Amino acid sequence: MRNIAVLAGGYTSERHISLNSGNQILSSLDRKLYNAFLIEVNPDGMFYLFENERYQVNMNDFTIIINGKVIKFDYAYIALHGSPGEDGKIQGWLDILKIPYSACNVFSSSVSFNKNACKKMLENTGINLAKSVALVNGEIFSVDEVIERTGLPCFVKPNTAGSSYGVTKVYEKDKLIDAVNLAALEDNVVIAEEFIEGTEVSCGVLKTSNMELVFPVTEIVTVNDYFDTQAKYDPTLTQEITPARISDKETMLVQKYSSMIYDLLSCKGIVRIDYIIKNGKPYFLELNSIPGMSAESIVPKQIRTIGKTMAEILTLVIEDSFK
Repeated sequence: MRNIAVLAGGYTSERHISLNSGNQILSSLDRKLYNAFLIEVNPDGMFYLFENERYQVNMNDFTIIINGKVIKFDYAYIALHGSPGEDGKIQGWLDILKIPYSACNVFSSSVSFNKNACKKMLENTGINLAKSVALVNGEIFSVDEVIERTGLPCFVKPNTAGSSYGVTKVYEKDKLIDAVNLAALEDNVVIAEEFIEGTEVSCGVLKTSNMELVFPVTEIVTVNDYFDTQAKYDPTLTQEITPARISDKETMLVQKYSSMIYDLLSCKGIVRIDYIIKNGKPYFLELNSIPGMSAESIVPKQIRTIGKTMAEILTLVIEDSFK
């Protein structure tokens, strides 16, 4: 049986969300095939297993000693939202150790994590993109020029943070600086982006060496002004409707774009891609290379909608790495 390390936690505001995902993945893995362990990645940079007491992972060879027995991990299922998972740092370390893993490689992870770089990669590909401006912390910028580009209202968000941390929907010109300062607490680069009024949707994709799964599209409806951090994790504020209440043509376009983007960014494993649909056109928002996998997250709901179990899908992801 393979020894699977589910890596969760991390260094960012999304740490607790990552631990929820990690525990869900741990409980969903097929125990007839795998010995599974939840390994917490701590802000101190160390990896620990907590089972009655704390065991530290040997970072030189990805092993752990429990009750005098050395366990070597054969595979890493990465459930780290934010750094060091979605930015590719963990993948670089695993590549050096020649340990296979579930997620996108270093390049694909770092590009998709960087909202500005990701949009640059998708320019001139036929994918619809919202107008945006990248602002570097400490550099002088013109509020008027930003507003001229994005219009009002607009979104101001950190370039690399997830779960809508540090995001503001700005309605008034004189509130832009405060929004930029808030986003700068999460990242050195801040994105000001055009607000597109429409239907927010999300689509998961998994491709292996011999199959392609483009999941049903989920529609996101919230009573809040937008799909903010509170709305993402309070089910009383948001409906995530699968399949989405959009036309067949819109569904086909979202799924087509999702498959295209997966290939253009050389993705691996399960990713989730978010859009706004306006006048029948899906506009790309962002790609989540390590999407939430707790029971109420979008991708697990999409998996259930197609009649698959989490165990089946996770097994597909893991076994593909050994082909």
